[in-house]
Amino acid sequence: MSKIDHKECLVLNADYSPLAVVSWQRSIIWYFRNQNEPNFGIEIIDFYSDDLIHSINKNYPIPSVAKTKKFFKINNQDIKFSRKNIFVRDNHTCQYCNKKFAHGELTYDHVVPKSKWDYNFGSPTVWSNIVTCCLPCNRKKGGRTPKEANMSLKIFPFKPRKNQKYLPIAMKLATLKDTIPKEWEAYIPPSYTT
Repeated sequence: MSKIDHKECLVLNADYSPLAVVSWQRSIIWYFRNQNEPNFGIEIIDFYSDDLIHSINKNYPIPSVAKTKKFFKINNQDIKFSRKNIFVRDNHTCQYCNKKFAHGELTYDHVVPKSKWDYNFGSPTVWSNIVTCCLPCNRKKGGRTPKEANMSLKIFPFKPRKNQKYLPIAMKLATLKDTIPKEWEAYIPPSYTT
């Protein structure tokens, strides 16, 4: 066999919604391992048009898109509180200066600072007290409330509802949006890459 570039395979749920991205080798293994199981494994539904796996006797297309045989419920879980999900909720935009930043240029801010928080209400690090913030705005605000710092919030913090944009696959596709293979385009709704 000749060396193949590192191509990935988009895995769709049984309802054709994006589920994961795996290597083309893994997709082949999953396909053959569970080929005779009606409720397990995957079906390969599309191939890369420009690459083949070369063996001694035959050439094989490389899988680009596969679909699970079983439906997986993935959007019924609460959204985990995390730095990454705070940034996703706020669209990577500082909630004070309203400028969009790369992930590494952001931090988060306690709207009501820890030093002023009433701990009878629990931890200050919760959805309703945390916003995405750029480093200059965070330094400017310091340990003050927005009113004390004369800074206004663009959007008040809230606990987000279940939404596909918080799924790991949506985050992966958003990072790949400029390099998504043409074979995947028909299977990815625009909301996954914005």
